[in-house]
Amino acid sequence: MPIDVRGMATLREVVHHGSFAGAARSLGYTASALSQQISGLERSLGVQLFQREAKRIVPTEAAEYLVQRSSELFDLIHQIDLDVGRLGAGQAGRLRIGSYHSAGGRFLGPAIAKFLVGRRDTEISLDEGEPHELFPRVADGSLDIALGFEYELAPAAFPNGLRLEEVAIEDLLLVGPAKHRFRSKQSLQLSDLRGETWAAHLPDTPASASLRKYSAEAGFTPNIAFQSNNPSTILGLVASGLAVALLPRISIVERADDLAILPVHPRPPRRQIIAALRESDTSPLSEAFLHALRTSSGLLSAAQEVSTGAARTKRETFSTF
Repeated sequence: MPIDVRGMATLREVVHHGSFAGAARSLGYTASALSQQISGLERSLGVQLFQREAKRIVPTEAAEYLVQRSSELFDLIHQIDLDVGRLGAGQAGRLRIGSYHSAGGRFLGPAIAKFLVGRRDTEISLDEGEPHELFPRVADGSLDIALGFEYELAPAAFPNGLRLEEVAIEDLLLVGPAKHRFRSKQSLQLSDLRGETWAAHLPDTPASASLRKYSAEAGFTPNIAFQSNNPSTILGLVASGLAVALLPRISIVERADDLAILPVHPRPPRRQIIAALRESDTSPLSEAFLHALRTSSGLLSAAQEVSTGAARTKRETFSTF
């Protein structure tokens, strides 16, 4: 028969206090009501729980056994209560994250570390890919949150059923080798670079589309000799003096000393860093991680300002995250 959890809790109190009256005061019952509850528990279990004497009650062996074993039950119930509370407060559970590659250790790593403060029991998994690969997985429920981007000059079409949250606005910077001939020029038009050799992302990417539209507005088509979706490859080509490139600020930090940021006008386009969640997702874990991403982006902007300072000319001004 089903265990009467309420009755077992009353039994524990009676044994603990050694009387119906003491247990009744502790539980806020009348002694009569409590006595009836114990009698009902005895009937349902088919065993006698107390020997009732003139001035005292004595628990039977059955009562002692039930109290001992019920301790395990109530410890489990208490732990479940704690776990449910932590789940509701976003302190435990499972979070499946997706992210684009270049967010990596400089942005995503600090966000995960911040998120895990006070959430060490949270299970986290991470998949990497492009936004067009990851955002549909959020929509179908195989990811909880995904980090992606949208270029100012190359708007994207994302799946229905998503809630898109802005995390940050990131500059694109026009970079050349540290000894580029225009490194000291204080007023540089984009059209001045029409004769340059360029390194860029692959043609089917929004990064490449953004470069082509940006240069088209200046009246030329860039001579793209090198194409790679690996930012490190592009940076290596630029640092070696083989090309110039238009790259997100986060991508150039690792090679800032080898580069010159060219103060070009008009201002290079930007890209929006976006977190995608399901519209129906009310998980506090997802919301907590979104907050950690936004905090991480703010800290990163300051760090990037320091890291890229050596690559700037004295009169350059660029927006940060």
